[in-house]
Amino acid sequence: MTVLVPYIVVGAASDGDFYVNNKIDNELLNRVGATIKSDIFTTKNEIHDALTNNAITTFTKNVKPYMSLIDHDFLIKAINSAQSIEKLESIKRLLSNDNYYGFVVKSPVVNQRNRPSTKGKIINKHKKGTLIISEKIEDGWVYNGEGWIYKKILLSRLADAQKAISYRENNLRLNQRYAGLVSGSSVASINKVLNNKEHLAGIPQDKINKLKAKRYALLDEADFKAAKQKNTVAGFDRYLAQHKKGAYRNEALLAKKAIFVSQASFDGYMNAFALTKKRSFLALAKNAIVNSNESVHVNRQLLDTYFEAQIKHKNSISEFAGLLDKINDASINDYSKKLLKLSGINTSFRTDNYLESIEYQYILQYFTPQLNVNYHHKYLNLDLTYPDINIRIKEDANCDFKETKNGVRNRGFLESLVTLNGDDKVAYTYDVFNCKLGRSELTSVKKLLHDLPYYADFSASTLSKSWEATETTSSYTYSTETKSTSFSSQLADWKYTITCSGRPIFGPPSRTHSGLIKNSTHSDAYLMAQKAADELSCVELHGPEYFKTGYVDIEIQ
Repeated sequence: MTVLVPYIVVGAASDGDFYVNNKIDNELLNRVGATIKSDIFTTKNEIHDALTNNAITTFTKNVKPYMSLIDHDFLIKAINSAQSIEKLESIKRLLSNDNYYGFVVKSPVVNQRNRPSTKGKIINKHKKGTLIISEKIEDGWVYNGEGWIYKKILLSRLADAQKAISYRENNLRLNQRYAGLVSGSSVASINKVLNNKEHLAGIPQDKINKLKAKRYALLDEADFKAAKQKNTVAGFDRYLAQHKKGAYRNEALLAKKAIFVSQASFDGYMNAFALTKKRSFLALAKNAIVNSNESVHVNRQLLDTYFEAQIKHKNSISEFAGLLDKINDASINDYSKKLLKLSGINTSFRTDNYLESIEYQYILQYFTPQLNVNYHHKYLNLDLTYPDINIRIKEDANCDFKETKNGVRNRGFLESLVTLNGDDKVAYTYDVFNCKLGRSELTSVKKLLHDLPYYADFSASTLSKSWEATETTSSYTYSTETKSTSFSSQLADWKYTITCSGRPIFGPPSRTHSGLIKNSTHSDAYLMAQKAADELSCVELHGPEYFKTGYVDIEIQ
């Protein structure tokens, strides 16, 4: 008997014509008979129950004629959804070779020939999805009762279903084995599994990773319980070192902090500070020393931590020194370099305030500096060179005006880079003074040097000598460069600039004064510009802090 129907979905029909909707050809309809309609629906429901339910289904009749009409996708879905080996066994029995057979066209179109050979005459064509029910298979060709179709271009529905069953059965057996593997609740039982390569064969890596994660969680919990039972800093440190991602890290840190705080000591509070960065522990650490009736021993590293966190300005030095007085094996000298880098540290003093300064009282009195005496205009400098800082101490001098002088100097190459001229010169006027220390100032300097230890090849008698000081009152720069051989006799308009600068040079902003000399030679223009500079009074124009500087730029306009 020949059965040829398209690949149909049983159950897709509704109250309409089942045969028309499912495209069952007339030959099949005539062969099976119209009375099969109700049997198809009844049997279809029984087959669906057998595929989708776990209950054993007893069929009321032979289902073989109906199996080939089942939707293949529905069958594969039922196989992949099976939750037990027993269910797969029942589906395999249902799909015995006697019940579930046939092929499906998997190419867009296949040829049906009159003999099992590619040389046979094409007598029909079948589209993709057509169900081919075979009566026999010969030399790789399938005979469907009317002709021959090449087997390799057909999909065996039975083989496809059996492949799906085998794959699902393998997964179910692996899952059952994995469930047995992870049923252990101890590290030892899990290690036994992980160390047995044969037991792990076929187990997916993600499930092996879950097993390792379970082992880590058990170890993590056990190690934390052990540390908690000991309740020591060393025990919790051991747990934290072994479990960088442990579930109990926060609890371990809180337990450590509680132990540190319970010590009620400088080291305990500073360890708590290092752990939490809460500044309230700094005050508690300080009070632990202040309130102690005797000297204490502290961890030097924790003392350094306290210094870095709490001592920021020189006003904190006296308080820190008080703490060091009560700490064994620690002195202010140990922190001299750090103290001299604090905010507010001074390097310039007067003779009457240096020995009382914080810098000297708490730091520098323990060192002997190299002394250099330098005489400057209107004051004397005592320069003290310490290992990590240079100190300058000033004392005013009495200076009497002696005379006013003029001078000229070459600016030099580096100074002349601005103008790109190598022969720039500076013309300047300066006052000369005779200076010496007054009686009270001399006494103040001698007293300081008497109380201050120092190294120097120095005689106190030299402090009574007088020295000469100078002060520039005006200056300007000019260029002697000519732009051509006839430049000196060329008549032109010339621009010059004179600058009034504040004293000292980084004082008030400068003020500039420019002028224009018309129809003049270069040499005459220079003389007139110099005269204008001599006549200009920066003091009268802008105040006593100003004096003349500037660049007389003799340029053709």
